[in-house]
Amino acid sequence: MTSATEAAAPASATVRDITARFHHLATTQPDRVAIIDRHRSTTFADLWQLAYQDAVHRPADQTIVPVAARPDAATMAAALGVWLTGGIPLPVPAAARLKTLNAAVQRATGVAHTCRPWRAYLHAEPGARHICVTGGVPPTDRRLGDAIGLTSGGTALITAPLHAAAIFEAAVRQLLAGGTIVLRHEFEPDDWLATAVETGADWAVLAAEQLIALIRHQEAIDGWLPVATRALRRVVVPAAVPAVNTGYLAALTTHAGAAVTAWYHAPAYDGALSRAGGPPNVLTPLPGIHLRIVDPCGRPTPHGVAGLIEASSSRGATSHRADLPCTPAGAWRTAGDIGTLDTDGNLTLRRLEPARHYLDPAGARVTVAALRETLDAHPDITAHTIHVVPDDDGQRRARVQVWTRTALNPAAVARHCAGRGTATSAAHIIVNDARSEEPFTADTR
Repeated sequence: MTSATEAAAPASATVRDITARFHHLATTQPDRVAIIDRHRSTTFADLWQLAYQDAVHRPADQTIVPVAARPDAATMAAALGVWLTGGIPLPVPAAARLKTLNAAVQRATGVAHTCRPWRAYLHAEPGARHICVTGGVPPTDRRLGDAIGLTSGGTALITAPLHAAAIFEAAVRQLLAGGTIVLRHEFEPDDWLATAVETGADWAVLAAEQLIALIRHQEAIDGWLPVATRALRRVVVPAAVPAVNTGYLAALTTHAGAAVTAWYHAPAYDGALSRAGGPPNVLTPLPGIHLRIVDPCGRPTPHGVAGLIEASSSRGATSHRADLPCTPAGAWRTAGDIGTLDTDGNLTLRRLEPARHYLDPAGARVTVAALRETLDAHPDITAHTIHVVPDDDGQRRARVQVWTRTALNPAAVARHCAGRGTATSAAHIIVNDARSEEPFTADTR
């Protein structure tokens, strides 16, 4: 079945590694069950055959390809089919109108990515929705899988939606480890517990709201939870806001007996994991990820001082907007959340929802939405990010990054903003040349 790959568009090294690994599993363990859904069990040989049939009908010149994410083997086969044609799958909700994504897909398709991305996902911001792509630690690399508790040859119970970035990644990593994934359409506590018993799953993935539903259902299943989850070694909650779920994580650990890990999967990077037995909002960086805390001017803060969480990796940031070039290796990215670092490098999450307004240099209140409109109106600004962080006095200020097609400087951007009534300090503005990724920062002396 090599003809599909021979005819495919040039694929990244990571995508070639993924397809090679799936082919190896299909030929060496053809009868091993890869996926169990509501309809049937699908072996690795079946999955490869379904993917090959899908790839034959796909054009080989597509870069990012939307895939309707349903909890079944066909979804994973479609994603593998995209990889076989050299593309990058974009799991989207099954009810999504694919026509509305065409413009974003076309913008992203014309960008050459050197960071070897292997998947894409939708990232929603207030008033906008972007396609992001992920490189980072390849799914064939066992380090991240080992960190979140994946088991070679084991069984994972996944009831969270596959279009969620972390959920899709966990499913792919489990399959590439030669394991089995159990997919279900929707979460209902009794059904989840029965499925855990029926399949003998040794680890599970729960979305944050599913975790809450399970614990709130505790009175109705008293005594049933520890029995049903006896085989589980670990429950992973890939939540971008694990601090909110501290009490629920502790309750599940107490009642289930399994280790519960919160996976801080921020929109811009795969950040950190809670330590077994430790507070869920105290997190340790994943392998290959470096974290730091900065003030509104981008200067690293002392240990224990709250500020904006940023991350980098030797491969470049794990995610970035698909219509922008890759972030260079060692460059820093942020998700806009607030936290602190201790002397051992552990991260404590402090605030996880972006502020809706900030104070301008004169102390007047300005909405982030108005600032976003101001930046959108500048003809030379191609993209931007806005994060509101506390300054030394605890007042919230806007920290802005823009990408431009001309050599703007922070002072010019600040003048543009002030002229439209959304003033922000030039010292808090970073300008990136969209062509070279070289930043221009204000001289704060």
